[in-house]
Amino acid sequence: MLPKSELSHFLRSRRARIKPDSRDVRTSDRRRTPGLRREEVAARMAISTEWYTKIEQGRVESLSDRVVSALGRALELDKVDVLHLQSLTRRKTENIIDEAIPEGVIKLVRGLAEPAYVTNARWDVLIWNSAAAELITDFSLLSDEDRNILIFMLTTPEARTLFGETWPKEAQRMLGLFHADYDRNAHNPAFPSLITRLELECQEFSEWWNEHVIAAPVSGVKCLTGRDGVKRTFSYSSFMSNDALSLKMSIYVPES
Repeated sequence: MLPKSELSHFLRSRRARIKPDSRDVRTSDRRRTPGLRREEVAARMAISTEWYTKIEQGRVESLSDRVVSALGRALELDKVDVLHLQSLTRRKTENIIDEAIPEGVIKLVRGLAEPAYVTNARWDVLIWNSAAAELITDFSLLSDEDRNILIFMLTTPEARTLFGETWPKEAQRMLGLFHADYDRNAHNPAFPSLITRLELECQEFSEWWNEHVIAAPVSGVKCLTGRDGVKRTFSYSSFMSNDALSLKMSIYVPES
């Protein structure tokens, strides 16, 4: 069975974004909700409303490539959203969160002069170097429950100071990246429990999370304010581990 709640919320959120046009039925009707109706999406896909409703409610066992492509066109999805839809409809295995860290990755992170850390699919911080502890936070002082990038980013004053005026944009970008991981792993109780905590401890979280933004990982530049009050610019990149695909290394390289 397809991942019901995650697929349903994703499709509903994308349906609500679309402004009806001449292709859609009864566009002159007074609408109580934004976006397309289910029957209008079904008409765009050339399938029955009943069949689309079953898809949106996660009541089908699987979807063919043709149907997934038709969904993407009907809902006007961009490339990132299409890839996410494919991952939701073709999930066969789960990302584990207790995967062992390869010894080579540990040596690499600890040997870097630049701030670096490794996270799992839940974004728990598994290993970091002294430069990351100095720039971001000393993860060794945190409990296992608090040693998580989203917990740090969304619930601590320290993160808001670190990112300054860019904090809202950066926090939303992180949630867009994490939402893809969450949708693939929501059946794992450790993931919904993280969401519950963020809902309680971050005032902005629910609004941002319910937008169901999906972001693609990209390299970029971050301007961070250190504990000494000095702003520094870093080039940021993240990399997946070939030996443990659920692990991701993030690195901050100071710009000269």
